[in-house]
Amino acid sequence: MNFIAIDFETANEKRNSPCSIGIIVVRNGNIVEKVHHLIRPKEMRFMPINIGIHGIRPAMVENELEFDEVWDMIKHYFNNSLIVAHNASFDISVLRNTLELYGIESPEFNYICTMKLSRNFYKELDDAKLNTVNNFLGYQFKHHDALDDAMACSNILLSISDELKTKDINEISKLLGVTIGTVNSSGYTPSSSKGRVYRTSSREEVRSSKSIKDSFKANTFENEVVVFTGKLSSMGRADAMVLVRKLGGTVGTSVTKKTTILVTNIKDAESLRRNEMSTKLRRAVDLKEKGQKIKIIDEIEFLNF
Repeated sequence: MNFIAIDFETANEKRNSPCSIGIIVVRNGNIVEKVHHLIRPKEMRFMPINIGIHGIRPAMVENELEFDEVWDMIKHYFNNSLIVAHNASFDISVLRNTLELYGIESPEFNYICTMKLSRNFYKELDDAKLNTVNNFLGYQFKHHDALDDAMACSNILLSISDELKTKDINEISKLLGVTIGTVNSSGYTPSSSKGRVYRTSSREEVRSSKSIKDSFKANTFENEVVVFTGKLSSMGRADAMVLVRKLGGTVGTSVTKKTTILVTNIKDAESLRRNEMSTKLRRAVDLKEKGQKIKIIDEIEFLNF
């Protein structure tokens, strides 16, 4: 797991108007560097809709460097790297069009799209948006902040790698049916999706999931609405959600007044300070204090439910 996660924000509808870039450097599965730059667009024209999305205003970048000077500081991250982006077609387009605007030769690198990976891997989600997937993973971030978005993008690939138990991007690409794209001075080939190919990583995992299911009684979660927060150690969260459904329950992605069980990966979660709780846990505690019948259980209690 060596890659560079990136995210661009733009000033207007043009793909050559970056006003911010976030870069996350991952080495051996660990984040080792975070880089963020505000960028003065060559054309200082900000669309209200863009400002509404990312909150960056002309006054915030009028004294910042233009992209060609920022590029001199960041280009080494791209050379012969694996670049990762969520909805990569947008970010790679911004990069290519802006390099062309300034007459800069494109670096050579491979890239893959975490939105396409998410769409094929987290198939139970309604969509594969960056905030939807990370909410499902229990990861909180400031959406449309370039650095936070790059962090959230890296979180998705690291989570998929962890669940599939492989750090080989070529194997992940093959298992999930998402090709690795390329960019060089001659052009590019897109990171494209071939459709869902594979969901469970090994025969051992299949046996493990079956044995866990066999330990429950039929319809254990009948009339229950179950929500998960945090990462489980016994199985992937997607597998846990499928398990609940097979045992007669309903699964939610957020805590609501219909939620009856919140499963957390922390023992005695209710003893945490409020600022130490996840958003889902705080919501569950608040509803419980108001009289809602909601059980807050850890993973062991879930497996012995």
